[in-house]
Amino acid sequence: MKYISEEQKQQIKRVDLLTYLKNYQPERLKKISHDTHCIKDHPSLHISNGLWHWQSCGIGGRSALDFLIKVDGYNFLDAAELILESIQNKEPTYIPYSKKETERILQLPLSASDHQRAIDYLVNRGIDEEIIKECIDQHLIYEGVTKSPTTKRLFHNVVFVGYGNGKAQYASIRGIQSDYKGEAPGSNKSYSFLLPATTNANEVHVCEAAIDALSYATLMKESSKDYESVHILSLGGVQIPRKDNIETSKTPIALEVFLVSHPEVTTVVLHLDNDRAGRMATRTIMKNLDHYICIDEPPRYGKDVNDQLCMAKAMPSNYKKQTNLSRER
Repeated sequence: MKYISEEQKQQIKRVDLLTYLKNYQPERLKKISHDTHCIKDHPSLHISNGLWHWQSCGIGGRSALDFLIKVDGYNFLDAAELILESIQNKEPTYIPYSKKETERILQLPLSASDHQRAIDYLVNRGIDEEIIKECIDQHLIYEGVTKSPTTKRLFHNVVFVGYGNGKAQYASIRGIQSDYKGEAPGSNKSYSFLLPATTNANEVHVCEAAIDALSYATLMKESSKDYESVHILSLGGVQIPRKDNIETSKTPIALEVFLVSHPEVTTVVLHLDNDRAGRMATRTIMKNLDHYICIDEPPRYGKDVNDQLCMAKAMPSNYKKQTNLSRER
């Protein structure tokens, strides 16, 4: 093939790796969890959420074209011709999640005129005020306001925002005046709350909730460690595997997508809760990510990392909201 038209290029680029292998080379695929596959001839190459990542070589991508060039060793023209011939011989069946993910519309709560209630709430959870304000400046945290449709009362919340592909994709919400916990409509759990490293870090520390991620950053700072030298990721919660069977359990999607997007990361440090769900999730992740250095470091005290932080500061771990935080504006 000497010439590839623009229309043919678009056809070729549209084919992601999982679609290509499922349609044309299914014998190479091995399913390792609900939505993650590996390549039998390259076990450390994982495919998840439309992306592929070859851990042992530190490379990754999305398209089948990239895979054929970077992994199978084809030149561009030969790889393009192989995909195009495959498409022409058999129209591929595309993986449906790709369309589903692009249709998500995140509905973020309205922002308050200032963020003081959110700052006070988090400070009273033991979290360092400078870290909080840095997160607000980076649009990772803000104070959201919602109105009750029946009573018209205003409720103030802390909103923790996760980003992907250059835009907000996820938001967890924690009530300031109540015990409310939830997620904004349209949230994509593939892109949970993250405190990204400011350097090319090879280590990610994993917590269950956004408040735990901020708590771990605070613990690092108070131990004179640079919390921005590592990634600190929140999973947005974990689930107990069905019938306690870790053999068929999947790695949380937020962690899978993070690892595909950060091929330089080699070490995963887990700080999940000291309860049944947290311990089961830890075992699942360590089993599934056997090509990474996985370290289990649960909270030393209490149920979660925020409990550990509060106990270290001699603060009540089960935080009771102050009356001045629940006053109306």
